[in-house]
Amino acid sequence: MPTNLIVRQGTTGVDVTPSDSVDVTGATANTPATLFVGTGGDVEVITLGGSTLVLKNIADGSFLPIQITRVKATNTTATDIVALF
Repeated sequence: MPTNLIVRQGTTGVDVTPSDSVDVTGATANTPATLFVGTGGDVEVITLGGSTLVLKNIADGSFLPIQITRVKATNTTATDIVALF
């Protein structure tokens, strides 16, 4: 199991297009992404540890302090998502 690698604030980021098959560009074990959700809803993610989770009812303007590699399209209704590294 990976250790917690987030020890600093984000220094770069990318807009996220949810996908069931493609990881967030730049997300690796050395630089897992944390998320900002601009317009709320549900967000389905794959965590750095490999778990698939659906985070329900995320509010507009929320930061999600989790380490992810993918935002899945299937159950994601939130929009304006940014991955921070």
